[in-house]
Amino acid sequence: MEEIKTGDNSKTTFYRGYGIPGLRKIAGILIVAAIVIGLICGIGTVSSKARAAISHAKQIRVAMKLISMEYYNGDGSIFDPATDNGLRDGALGRIETVCYVGGDVMLNSWDAENDIPLSFSYREGRYLVEYREIGQGDGSYGMNGSWSVYYDLKILEYTSEQ
Repeated sequence: MEEIKTGDNSKTTFYRGYGIPGLRKIAGILIVAAIVIGLICGIGTVSSKARAAISHAKQIRVAMKLISMEYYNGDGSIFDPATDNGLRDGALGRIETVCYVGGDVMLNSWDAENDIPLSFSYREGRYLVEYREIGQGDGSYGMNGSWSVYYDLKILEYTSEQ
């Protein structure tokens, strides 16, 4: 540090810096850019896999309607509330032959008069897709149901040791 005295009794102080000028600024910009790009890629991945899960669930819904026509011509519908997943024996296997089922299907309620699912859920990996029919009750059900997709994110886990 050098001091230079001027005629008006003020001091000017010079500091000698070491390193490349602006290196911290460039490193900070690169770190922020990497974080932003990582967030965008993460959100894009979650969104694309959620769209794939809802697409599979929509195919399963159509397959349920088709398979129910087979069962309806036989001895009833594919809905059986006494089972764990709400489907009759063999119905899930038949649905798997019609479309891709990469997860767990649970049929919650069924319209026996129109042979369509009123509510079901489909879990594929960390994604849960729920469908609820919101028709007017007049039998004119289409694809006007309500679809919800949830992403499973573990925040906290507690286990007690015995």
